[in-house]
Amino acid sequence: MSAQHAFHDFGALHFGRRAELDPEEARRVREAVRDSGVRELYVLAHGAHNDDAVSEAADDAFCAILAEAWGDASREVGLLTVRWPSLCFRDEGIWGHGEAETTREEEARPGISAAMGDDLRRRLPDSEGLLSEIIGLLNERPSHDGAFDDLGSALRRLAETPLQDPLTEFGADTEGEILPQADPLMLFEDTKTMCCEFAGVLDDLVESEDEDPGEPARHETGTGDPDAPVSEEGTLPEIRVAGHRPAKPLSGRVSRVGTAAGGGPMGQERDRQEYAEVWRGAHELFRQVVRHVLRRRAGVVGEAGLGPFLADLTDSSGTRIHLVGHGLGGRLAGFALRGLEPGGKDTGRLASLTLLQAEMSHFAFADSLPQQVAGHGALWGLRRRIEGPLVCTFSHLDTHLGVMYPLSAQMMGDTAEMATMSRKWGALGFDGIQGVDGPPDITVDAASERDLGEMSYTNVDSSSLFRSQRIPVGGHHDVLHPDLGRLLRQVAESGKDRDRDRDTDADAEDVEPGTDIE
Repeated sequence: MSAQHAFHDFGALHFGRRAELDPEEARRVREAVRDSGVRELYVLAHGAHNDDAVSEAADDAFCAILAEAWGDASREVGLLTVRWPSLCFRDEGIWGHGEAETTREEEARPGISAAMGDDLRRRLPDSEGLLSEIIGLLNERPSHDGAFDDLGSALRRLAETPLQDPLTEFGADTEGEILPQADPLMLFEDTKTMCCEFAGVLDDLVESEDEDPGEPARHETGTGDPDAPVSEEGTLPEIRVAGHRPAKPLSGRVSRVGTAAGGGPMGQERDRQEYAEVWRGAHELFRQVVRHVLRRRAGVVGEAGLGPFLADLTDSSGTRIHLVGHGLGGRLAGFALRGLEPGGKDTGRLASLTLLQAEMSHFAFADSLPQQVAGHGALWGLRRRIEGPLVCTFSHLDTHLGVMYPLSAQMMGDTAEMATMSRKWGALGFDGIQGVDGPPDITVDAASERDLGEMSYTNVDSSSLFRSQRIPVGGHHDVLHPDLGRLLRQVAESGKDRDRDRDTDADAEDVEPGTDIE
């Protein structure tokens, strides 16, 4: 990390694919934090770990906005980053890449560049043969349907895990449904059909480039309150049941009722697509299958790795820990809540959790699923493990989470035929935490005037900031703005008064009755 920042730099904590952590490294970090005297410690998890250079660039970029926000007070603040075997595709405009390099990657689509191929083999080392087969197909793009059958078979083998493998438990963000959700539909639907679907979505996003996306689409609930705006996506008044929806996605394909298996435009278009267009969709299908593998890995690293480490760190240091997760790192940070109390013991809590464009279901914290007769979010009930604010930023211009995520996250056996795809399979980073009681969404400007610690959940509409229209990810990586740094500082400071009040109350309880307190 750059030495120009005044933060206490605790470096990076390295996890393996199964949450492996070097005990000696963990001990050094705990001792360094304890001995530093730092009161406020940010722990940052993101998904841009293609190689060391990309990881370093992303860490430095986040550190820079925090350093700017804290100014001279940054000497009181520390930063610890989480390194884990993840990646982002290089055409997404990731940190450390200039515009020219990103453009070269875009021009290589639907093929896979040599650099991207190296990244994939580095992060998925057990699948080198499969990756070579998939990359070969995308680079050669044969003009016959059998090639898509070969692609689908390779993608399924890339993502598959044995039923007894603990990894299978981390494939979904909801639990307790009558029919367990584990296998993405995109892997089992006809492969050419899915490629056509993703190609059509890319066309939708190209068409939307020339349009002013404007303000979120809302309408009245029918409850008589004209100031209670929600989207058109539900059948019940949504204020309490599932919260506000910020906008319709920029593709009508994810606003259809049911799942992709229901046919509709996708099936009708299948035979009319030119092979070049189908392979363009195949590239996107490949991206989403890789993201599925990494989302599953993020859950494992969060629950079995980072969570227990943070529990030990709070015990040993007394430092206020502010966990921040972006994108895939948002899922890792969310699942870390499940590992904070190993063995059921209350071994530590976070001072705050901030989810930046988190790649996770918007029902992850819900105690029930609006379109299901049973089930709840995978993080239901875990709000108690956070002492201070739980903040979720979202942007209706994050097309990766608003459009691609619902298509890739829908599961086999889904029975929510009365719900749209984006409603059932929406992401936190597109429309915030859903299915919980809480205040209305607020903007970044409004958040600066609120006590974020007094609300159970805070959804911050960041569409005015995170609004890049880069295809296909939109504003997903467009998060490094000074306003975000100020929000992260506000989150950290929101719980300070509460901590002081609690300490004062504890001191008062230790005083003998009748004793005067000066």
